[in-house]
Amino acid sequence: MSDAWAMVTVFGLCGLAFAGLALTVGRHWGDLVDRRRDPPRRLVTRLRLAAALCLAAALSVAVRHQGVGFGLLLWTLALSVAALSVAAGITAMSRPDRTADPR
Repeated sequence: MSDAWAMVTVFGLCGLAFAGLALTVGRHWGDLVDRRRDPPRRLVTRLRLAAALCLAAALSVAVRHQGVGFGLLLWTLALSVAALSVAAGITAMSRPDRTADPR
């Protein structure tokens, strides 16, 4: 795997992990999936486990392809970028429609 694909994999896995973690929060679940009820407990557990595995896999890929020092730095950067992009995406998707009549 080339370094470019390794970086895409690290950033993709971190983004997937944070998206899964965001769906375990009742408010985000309500904004994105179903406003009437919270996410099922079993699904929350599975999403958290999947997120942990994605983060571990991203760390593994980063360290294997870049070495320990730079791999940890790249992983930390990927965590920050993924969290920010997921937060921005949830904010954009949950905003009320501004074209609607305000009355």
